[in-house]
Amino acid sequence: MKRLWYSALVLLGGPVLAFGPLDALAYQSPELAPARKALEAARLRAGATALGLGANLAYERTNDDGGYKAGLGWQWNFTARLEAEQAVARAEREVRRVAREGQKNALLAHAAAWQARLRLAAAQGRLEAARERGAEAERKAALGAIPALQREDAALALRQAELNLRQAQNALRAAQAGALRYGLRGEAEPATLRFALPAATPEQTVAYREAHSALELARARVEEGWRRLWPEASLGASYNGKDALFQSGLSWTAGGPGANVAVGTPLSVPPGTPEEWKFSLSLKLELSPQAWAAVAGGEAELEGAALRLRQAREEMALRLEHAREEAAVALEGLELARERLALAERQAANAEARLKAGIGTALERLEAQSGRAEAEAAVAQAWQAYVVAVAAYLDLLDTPSSAWTPQP
Repeated sequence: MKRLWYSALVLLGGPVLAFGPLDALAYQSPELAPARKALEAARLRAGATALGLGANLAYERTNDDGGYKAGLGWQWNFTARLEAEQAVARAEREVRRVAREGQKNALLAHAAAWQARLRLAAAQGRLEAARERGAEAERKAALGAIPALQREDAALALRQAELNLRQAQNALRAAQAGALRYGLRGEAEPATLRFALPAATPEQTVAYREAHSALELARARVEEGWRRLWPEASLGASYNGKDALFQSGLSWTAGGPGANVAVGTPLSVPPGTPEEWKFSLSLKLELSPQAWAAVAGGEAELEGAALRLRQAREEMALRLEHAREEAAVALEGLELARERLALAERQAANAEARLKAGIGTALERLEAQSGRAEAEAAVAQAWQAYVVAVAAYLDLLDTPSSAWTPQP
């Protein structure tokens, strides 16, 4: 049987290497780099929005006069600041998702390669057994001990076993090629891990956090809509002199308060131009029906967002419980598959001992060895199902602990 496994390992040629689940967890998706850059950009935008500062340097010229001007402004925008903070949270969530998804795919590639290797070994064993049966059927048919139909059935079974072997070889090639995408080369080790499932409340799930963010944004937009119904005010002061220019202003708009200051120097001042200070005060009141309609629409959206948040809490409580139970069931299935493998190993050892003692047959040994390979393939399949179940649970969470964490 070891010869059969070795044939499976070197099917693609080259040196026999090995990789396991820990190698899969070390994989870093190439999508992580752009995701992290997007996160840094979101943080920069959030910082700039929170600071609210802006600066400019300008050259102005009109007819015979002109000059240089440098300005500094500050604008506080309640809604824009909230949107920027939420963009950072989404970018952080995306980085965690990309990292976790890449590791999940690498783990699944390990499981697929492991399973394909054992399926091939089992198929090779089944083929040798089919050849033994075919040869035995030919001998018995020649002696007239069995009907011709039974001999034909054995011949068809042999052809089917040959076809199954080709399919298993192709499946192993595909599985190894899939593993190569994640830097996993050679033999998939027969190893599994047990992962921690962090305790979580519905409020710590992705769906709830997104619904809560939508509620906060809807509330901020309603508040901004009401502020649009308030008078917008601005107060300004400016000084125009022969050697200097100065402007400053304060404002209050629907977005929030603002201030600006600018200084400059004229390039030329026409003779007789007086030096003067100017002051201004402006009040603007929005009276259009559209402003009131926007407030009403925003309040309707706010009510809908509150409803969706309550629904998300209820749904996530159920989904968390279901996903956790699915992971527990998958883990039990993995343990059961291991027990079946242990039984198959004892049966294979027993068949080997019977053959050496002269009371068993080579066919019985082949069948037992193939059964042992299929039992280990079932372990790999159960490992694959466990990885999928754990990933489904972790994907629900929106916390730094929602990562693949092996347990001792």
